[in-house]
Amino acid sequence: MAHTGKRRVTIEGVPQRVWREDGLPFGLLTRHINGDPQTGAQTLVVDVPPGWSMPEHWNTADLELLVRAGDLTVAGRQCRPGHHLFLPSGTGLGPISSEGGASLIFWSDSRFEVRTGEPPTPAKPLSETVDVFDPANWSPVQEAFAGVTDTSSHGDLEVPTQCIRLRRVEDTGKDTILFVLPRRFAKTALEFHHSTEEIFFLGGWCATDPEHVYHAGEYLCWEPGVIHGVVSGWEAICLSKHHGPLTSPQIPLGATSVDAER
Repeated sequence: MAHTGKRRVTIEGVPQRVWREDGLPFGLLTRHINGDPQTGAQTLVVDVPPGWSMPEHWNTADLELLVRAGDLTVAGRQCRPGHHLFLPSGTGLGPISSEGGASLIFWSDSRFEVRTGEPPTPAKPLSETVDVFDPANWSPVQEAFAGVTDTSSHGDLEVPTQCIRLRRVEDTGKDTILFVLPRRFAKTALEFHHSTEEIFFLGGWCATDPEHVYHAGEYLCWEPGVIHGVVSGWEAICLSKHHGPLTSPQIPLGATSVDAER
């Protein structure tokens, strides 16, 4: 299991709570969007107050964050809205601070635990994209995933999907992708995924079928095997996390169920 399947969440409608963890300075507020109780993984929206800071440390989990609003300084990196960081376990972090406050989309792949002292050697390389909203960072989906996975459902589109592969496929197949659906986007094929998928909607609108339309500030989570399509959108920007290999096999129009275990 990797996160609970939830059809739809409006982020601002999720209650805030004070984030209390050993070694974590007081002041952060979180919205618990989703999680996996078996691994301790969490999907959060974190609000950082103006003037908050944290000294150098490291963490036992792989972490990802995207700055939604405000400013955040991480080990000398000046992060503004649209800045994405993947921070693997063992990465030396800090000092971390925010001058004017910030709102973050935040993932931890396992139990979040702050550590001090000498960090171990990170098992994976740190990666960052300074501005996910810059079209210069976007590329066609089939080009970005050439030779990596099945992207047949993204072929023969009148208006092609663009993306940024923010976190590359690893041994587990986990991938974090920014999808950009231009104006008049339409994909008539039905598809599903073999792994859990989470999506934060950052801009525009996207319909995953004729009845379900998502706007900026909303979130969805699908368990493996959920059929979606016809997909359409208009200037939609979607932050998508797959908890296994990204596969999007096409299935016949009219299909109502699939075997996600194959």
